[in-house]
Amino acid sequence: MRQFIKRMRSRPPFTAGPDESYFDKLLRNIPADIVTGYVALSGLLSGQTITSPILHWIVFSALLGLTPLYVCFMKTQPPGFMPNKIFPCVASAFAFAVWVFALGGPFAATWPEWYLPVYGSIALILTTLILPVLEKIFYNDTPPTS
Repeated sequence: MRQFIKRMRSRPPFTAGPDESYFDKLLRNIPADIVTGYVALSGLLSGQTITSPILHWIVFSALLGLTPLYVCFMKTQPPGFMPNKIFPCVASAFAFAVWVFALGGPFAATWPEWYLPVYGSIALILTTLILPVLEKIFYNDTPPTS
């Protein structure tokens, strides 16, 4: 079991299988607890008859701020801020923001006349293609183990 965990931790976070969708590739970079929290809170907000877009922005902002902290303290060893954790922390927060944008989130709630789902799809695809390139540049072919 330890060898399996060690092998999984040594895998770069942005490598993906050939049959994964762009959405799946991006979602893998966001902690599952953050995704679950957003889905639960978003569902709670959408079930209300009267909700302010400000409430959507508060939920989004809180989870966006929590994402890098969660990566640094809960998902990597040893816990805490370290120079080799800068990229995963920033990349996970950026991936979360793009994922929420692709879903619509507070962007669609605040600007329904401006927001189109195609914008989210474009951001999703570009982010999924750009993050692995930035990872290679940032780590010089040796990403840290998580």
